Amino acid sequence: MLIGFALIIVAVFLCCALLFRLSIYALPLFVAFLAGSATYRSGIVAALAAAAIAAIILLAVAQLALAFAKSDLTRAAIGIAFAAPAAVAGYHAVHGIAAATMPPSAWQLVVSLLGAAIIAAASWTQWSRTRP
Repeated sequence: MLIGFALIIVAVFLCCALLFRLSIYALPLFVAFLAGSATYRSGIVAALAAAAIAAIILLAVAQLALAFAKSDLTRAAIGIAFAAPAAVAGYHAVHGIAAATMPPSAWQLVVSLLGAAIIAAASWTQWSRTRP
């Protein structure tokens, strides 16, 4: 039982670390999924190509926008655009972990919202650290 509990703690820690590292890619993944879903009737290869192209274009446009942004408001808008999907993904990931480890209560919602805020802040921090 003690070994199982320790493995659960390690698994949750590793999932959270992965979520922190990949939170910056929530928006490109969302855009890629939308592009792939829109072109799925044309075939799986077309859907995969459209998804990859859409994600690459989004990241390139965001990097160019950051490079030529003169105001902090523009940089903040780009940061919010990347942090909002990360917050949604963080909420659902932390809620899944909380539902698996806690009894159903209001604390699940509190922990999930706190996790969403932390993941959004991590995405914001990673994206704002990127200087072209």
